[in-house]
Amino acid sequence: MEKKKKLWQVLIPVLVALAVIVAFAISGTITRRADEKKPTAPTKVSVVNQTEDHTEETQGKTRVRLVAVGDNLIHNTLIAAGEQKDGSRNYDAFYQDIKQYIEPADIAVINQETVLGGSSFDYSGYPCFNSPWEIGDAAIAAGFDIFTCATNHTMDMGSAGVEKELEYFGKHKEAVHLGTNASQADCDKITYYEKNNITFALLNYTYGTNGIDLPKDKPWLVNLMDKDKIRKDITEARKHADVVMVFPHWGTENSHKVSDYQKEYTKLFSDLGVDIVIGSHPHVLQPVAWVTNEKSGKKMLVYYSLGNFISHQINLPQLCGGMAEVTIEKENGKITISSAKLAPVVCHYSRGGNGFVFSVYKLSDYTDELAATQAQKGATVKYFTDLSKKVIPAEFLDI
Repeated sequence: MEKKKKLWQVLIPVLVALAVIVAFAISGTITRRADEKKPTAPTKVSVVNQTEDHTEETQGKTRVRLVAVGDNLIHNTLIAAGEQKDGSRNYDAFYQDIKQYIEPADIAVINQETVLGGSSFDYSGYPCFNSPWEIGDAAIAAGFDIFTCATNHTMDMGSAGVEKELEYFGKHKEAVHLGTNASQADCDKITYYEKNNITFALLNYTYGTNGIDLPKDKPWLVNLMDKDKIRKDITEARKHADVVMVFPHWGTENSHKVSDYQKEYTKLFSDLGVDIVIGSHPHVLQPVAWVTNEKSGKKMLVYYSLGNFISHQINLPQLCGGMAEVTIEKENGKITISSAKLAPVVCHYSRGGNGFVFSVYKLSDYTDELAATQAQKGATVKYFTDLSKKVIPAEFLDI
């Protein structure tokens, strides 16, 4: 009996210790599994302005829905339209009828055709533009994340105008600007944008700046379509990004046809392994296409021109732009463009307010009743529908 008692005296502490160890092990396993299941909060903007290694791959499928629109082309009448009685400016109304399609996107891109030089210069429209900072405020409020700023009008206010635009974006870290730089070091950096575990490299270049030379001491101020720079940038971007996107300002104004210049650079982009190209400058729609590289067989998605987004241009084709709608998926490290569409949009303006009232509508929301109030005669739903069908291949058209 005494031996049994001593045996239990030895066993009980051992059993208790084992129970504690097992409890901690189970607890640790449950805690670890709970942590693994716990979702991380989504980040709207994650910009990396330096080279980082993004080679680590995550299991499972993630998805990014991207939208992009054409030229935010701010003429004098648009500047006046936002003037308030108290002397302030507000341009939210420009985007109120399209905002419902911009805001839900994971990434939303707009081509800022005119420089946001702000009140440091007189506000002006064609031919040398200077737009209020409040234009940028309204676009950001509508849900735009990315502003492409390398255009033929970037230098309209000289280098000082570009510097004021850079100052504006310096105050708005929630938005990302492309194509203009504060230094050579900035010019040499690639902008990476991470969303839903997919890393995008974003590049923006313009064919020129309307004959206004870049300062000799600041040749890095605006990204030009220089082949050596493009090769260097894309080669570097390809090492670190899941998706490489280029936003070229190119093509022939008011032409629905793809120019030889565009074809030349399209081949260059394809040879360098670009995934998506979204162009601007012609002020009208141009085709969308899959371009297959002759050597690699890789397909590249190209929107040659999204046309105007908002403007006071007067020809009906200039009032019909496009909104690119692209879905990118990543599964086990493999990238797929699962959907590529273009939704036509209509820039609508009618007399009223401070001269004209402006807004942008998705064509599917536009009506003949609205078109009847359009200041430019001949605008009808049928006209814009027929034009879109003529320019955009049916496989891409969201109408």
